Amino acid sequence: MDGEHMRMYDAINDLYAAVLECKQRSEIGPLLHNVVNCTRAHFSSEEAILEATKYPELAAHKLKHEFLLAEVEKLVARFDLGDLTLSGPSLNFLRYWMNAHIQNDDLCYGVWLNAHGVH
Repeated sequence: MDGEHMRMYDAINDLYAAVLECKQRSEIGPLLHNVVNCTRAHFSSEEAILEATKYPELAAHKLKHEFLLAEVEKLVARFDLGDLTLSGPSLNFLRYWMNAHIQNDDLCYGVWLNAHGVH
């Protein structure tokens, strides 16, 4: 999980850097899509592990994933349609939700996974 979290941070940081450097939309678009792909992959593998260990709060955790992914996908859709120009402040929510999710939501299942032999 930590490796996946780092890939997500790297993807967001790459996107953030490109936006701050005023890169072209054609360069920013793939970076934004990479954030979504990393997020989707992480959520999928995380849910598989939680399901395998019969985590009792899996349904609620999946709902949080669905909400977060929907928000990111809305951003991507607006960007792809040309309705949104990304800026540092508009990307702060990506960093915020990722930090909040990892530091709050993911910590909740850490003890559970450790107790079930997943480290």
